[in-house]
Amino acid sequence: MPTKNLTHRREKAAGRARLRKNQSARYPIEHSPLWQLSSIHRLAALLDVSAQTIDAVCTAPTYNRFDDHFKPGKEPRHIQEPTEATLKIHYRLAKLFDSIERPAFLHSATKTRSHVTNARAHLTSGGAVIAMDIRKFFESTTYHHVKAFFHRNLGCSHDVARLLATVCTVDGHLPTGSCISPLLSYFTHRKMFTEIETKCVARSVVMTLYVDDLTLSGIHATKAMLYEIKKLIVRHGLRTKPSKDAVVRPGKSAIITGAVRDGDQLRLRNKHHDAIVKIQDQIAVGKHPSLDQLRGRVASARAVEPRAAERLEARLKQLQSHQARSGCTDSGS
Repeated sequence: MPTKNLTHRREKAAGRARLRKNQSARYPIEHSPLWQLSSIHRLAALLDVSAQTIDAVCTAPTYNRFDDHFKPGKEPRHIQEPTEATLKIHYRLAKLFDSIERPAFLHSATKTRSHVTNARAHLTSGGAVIAMDIRKFFESTTYHHVKAFFHRNLGCSHDVARLLATVCTVDGHLPTGSCISPLLSYFTHRKMFTEIETKCVARSVVMTLYVDDLTLSGIHATKAMLYEIKKLIVRHGLRTKPSKDAVVRPGKSAIITGAVRDGDQLRLRNKHHDAIVKIQDQIAVGKHPSLDQLRGRVASARAVEPRAAERLEARLKQLQSHQARSGCTDSGS
């Protein structure tokens, strides 16, 4: 493996480890070290960059660009992954963002919360489920959005806001492959999400947000509310994906961030169950699929529906036991 790629992987691993170990108590945004920051020297110290080089480093961020063919038949995702000094700065900023308080409705990029807690929040709300997916959320969050957040919401000086917005964006928008984008996209559009939450609270509707997936549920979650929220989102310079806009009627099963709300229970999606069974079947016929992938899928299933995960684990043990007995029989013959 080339030395440059190895160094990049080590820096990413180190950055992720620091984020996992981040024990800072969540404080109001006004207590952030970035709050009303006007000193370039202080910014340099926060980012661990020399005051003499901070302008050059922040105004010329470096990225590795590639296409991720995540799903066959779908358009490839254009990924911009920060490298070198930019990568280190992004992890430092991610740690600062991670220490800022955020609302209960946000389930992404937050410890102890996940796509499963996002779905689970809608189990007792009853009524219909409204689902919206903000179209190209990171790419639609522009340099001007980000600069406005640093200047207007955090109160940074124009010079500091300019440097931060420049180092946090690529090609005029948030990078799709950076650790800062999940949280910074929320903070940048915090006012919009607060407006949506206010409308939901007034109607006793449950709201959750997982990156770009917005879900509402309750007896007052209606198609009229869907259109009302869509108009609000457009006013803030964003759009939803029409193909993902949906209102699931009361009593119908609803898919919420990869899990199925079935009444007051959370169920594993059929395609996730079948994907695990497919890997197990490969093991049963003597093939050697990725066990790490299997463990990851089973762990994910366990978080959604523990009993289904237990059945799948029991099936794997039976297959392995049968395979072992067959091997003994073959060797004995």
